[in-house]
Amino acid sequence: MCSIAGAVGRVDVKKKLEIQKHRAPDDQGIYEDQEVVLAMGRLSIIDLTSEGLCPYREDDFVLAYNGEIYNYLELKKELKSKGWVFRTTSDTEVLMKCWREWGWKMFDKLNGMFAFAIYDSKKKILILARDIAGEKPLYYYHKGNKFLFSSEAKAIHSVVDLKPNGHHFFEAFQHCLGETLWKDVYEIPAANYAVYSIKDKSLKIQPYWEFKPRYINLKSAQDELENLLEDAVNIRTRSDVPYALYYSKGIDSSLISTFHDFKHRFYFDDTKDWKDDFFKTIDKVVWHLDFPVGSLSAYPLWKLAERASKKVKVVLSGEGADEIFGGYVRYLPVAREWELKQGYPSYSNYLFAKYFSKSYLEAFARLTARNDNIEFVQEKLRPYFEMFEDPVNAMGFADFKLVMPSLLQMGDRMAGAWGIENRCPFLDKRIIEFGFSLPPRLKISGLEQKIMLRRILAKRGLTTPLKMEKKGLSIIFNKWFDRKDWDRGLYFKLLNEKWRRVYKS
Repeated sequence: MCSIAGAVGRVDVKKKLEIQKHRAPDDQGIYEDQEVVLAMGRLSIIDLTSEGLCPYREDDFVLAYNGEIYNYLELKKELKSKGWVFRTTSDTEVLMKCWREWGWKMFDKLNGMFAFAIYDSKKKILILARDIAGEKPLYYYHKGNKFLFSSEAKAIHSVVDLKPNGHHFFEAFQHCLGETLWKDVYEIPAANYAVYSIKDKSLKIQPYWEFKPRYINLKSAQDELENLLEDAVNIRTRSDVPYALYYSKGIDSSLISTFHDFKHRFYFDDTKDWKDDFFKTIDKVVWHLDFPVGSLSAYPLWKLAERASKKVKVVLSGEGADEIFGGYVRYLPVAREWELKQGYPSYSNYLFAKYFSKSYLEAFARLTARNDNIEFVQEKLRPYFEMFEDPVNAMGFADFKLVMPSLLQMGDRMAGAWGIENRCPFLDKRIIEFGFSLPPRLKISGLEQKIMLRRILAKRGLTTPLKMEKKGLSIIFNKWFDRKDWDRGLYFKLLNEKWRRVYKS
């Protein structure tokens, strides 16, 4: 977990760093010349002793970096074979040398979560990039000749007078379409890089990764996934500081626990009455979130991170498994219809026409949309339904691209508020590509979800989570307000109101 900030021209980046200090309490530094200012704060996790990493400089290049390159040891070995010499044991130096050796092609090699800025002082360009899942945030402000960026939007708000943005898209997809609730403040999309030309003040953004289904030998698929998960967990426990597991006792976190002996485990006790604490804390939670996120998990994650920060600097969690392996309840009816369609097409057509809508796309749009903005949501979902032959992977990938980045931001923000880092094994690039290449029957069968994960968990001798109902992090609003109709919509409305009050917008 680190914080980065910068600008073309003269901007008070010290103020931006201070706003983001909770993310990076261990070290900070600033680089500036006549063209740019780059700043970086560091939460030290890999290589605790090396100096000169904030930002990191080599020849004509300056790097401000937030995140972790999990396969940095393997990349370091490959770079050494090409003649590169290293002076630190950090993944920061590895990332810099990856850029110098491979340039744009390095993205094919990186396995990690990251948001970084590289300044090429010779070519007078600034490169910004973000990981394929959107685990690490990266915002920018671009208006006229003014260009700024930071890990959190509130840092930009501290040096530029921003106005609220009232677009209708926000309730459906929150801030995952590039725009944010601040006018002229945008996100670098996940799996994209941007090039800002200092000479002509132009910005170009383009993807470096596009999903293409890979071949999977279905006879050995379970073993392959098990091996991938084991490696994903192992490389995410590379750390020079203590680490832990967020453990819900459900399928995802339980499966992670079978690959590593975690000394520390933390879970949210939803049997406690947190009502008073929630309303005392919610303003602070919203400030750290940057933007309202329509998930009930923000506050529980805040409490988990608070507890974890007393013992560790790194936590692993099961985020991403639901989207990739068919874990959401809303996938069930369409998955069932698709299953029947393969064997009983006439009955399937009758069932779908009677109980659902005219198409899978429309059905999912109606489940996703708020405020009856069906057409808007449908058009945003359409590309993903055109990518896949089946609706199960289409729905999962749409959630992965359009909704999950805001959920990941929530995890990042709540961890960052307490100076710890959140790592997600299921969001390993190899697992993402594997999971969205699986046929629906290996994800959902009848009312049973995450089929492949269940099989691996059973093989590894942990059967108790298989008998449990899906249970996410939750808060008992109905009990608190003595009503039965409290839902995410009302919660989201509450967060919106708090956001506007916190930021006086």
